[in-house]
Amino acid sequence: MGYRYSQFLLLSMVLALCVACSHPPQVRATLDDVLADPEAYEDAELIITASIGDVLEQPHLYRERRVEVSGMLAYYGSKSFWTWYLMLADQQYELRCYTKHYRVSVGRDAEVMLLRAASEKEPLTVNGVLRNDGIEIREILYEGQMVRPNFKPPVLLNAPGGIY
Repeated sequence: MGYRYSQFLLLSMVLALCVACSHPPQVRATLDDVLADPEAYEDAELIITASIGDVLEQPHLYRERRVEVSGMLAYYGSKSFWTWYLMLADQQYELRCYTKHYRVSVGRDAEVMLLRAASEKEPLTVNGVLRNDGIEIREILYEGQMVRPNFKPPVLLNAPGGIY
């Protein structure tokens, strides 16, 4: 009886931990959909999809929200800004997207993705929180692959002469 009870307790604790650690589903929606029915997105990780022009023309509607934009890579590096960033462009607008952690250089995984998008002249997608100086990047997406530039692999953190 004691063995089965301890198994039951262990299983219950594991299940409770899994439920507590589970993330809400990621949902993408337009700003119009969100404003029309905000309660529909309360239990989700909301990403508002928009064009670069929409974000720049009406920043007050998107500020401090997680937004996703797509565009051509116009630049990446750290020229005249406190950390590395990329500029996404569409026909007439450019939007800065940056990492919130101070780094002068781009992580290798992000750089490979950016170089590939630039060489293939294809748009890439960035999502993150819109701040006063651009989008604070959470994810960069290109051809079904995703890079989170704020994530530092633990193997590289402690490596002597590591790239981060």
